[in-house]
Amino acid sequence: MVWIAEKKVFHYFLDLGFEQVNIPIRVKFEFKLTEGCLDPGSLSREILYNRAALHKRYPGLDGLKLEQSILEKVDKNIFAYFRECGFLKEEDTKI
Repeated sequence: MVWIAEKKVFHYFLDLGFEQVNIPIRVKFEFKLTEGCLDPGSLSREILYNRAALHKRYPGLDGLKLEQSILEKVDKNIFAYFRECGFLKEEDTKI
């Protein structure tokens, strides 16, 4: 059993119709490997991006939808990292 902590920067592109905004997202995630494979319940993540600046510049943004969309994007990128490193079991590759 090994615990690993990673820090990555992912980019989220928000299409507003009249403008496309690139939002850099800093992500720190920690997880446990057991016998070289991800322990499914061990993933924790911290997501950081400049929410205040986005809401100030685009006051009409739906904060909850944006948070959910960013969380989905982050999870997709984290699991792509797991696949790339070979940390997923065969049955987990469909995540």
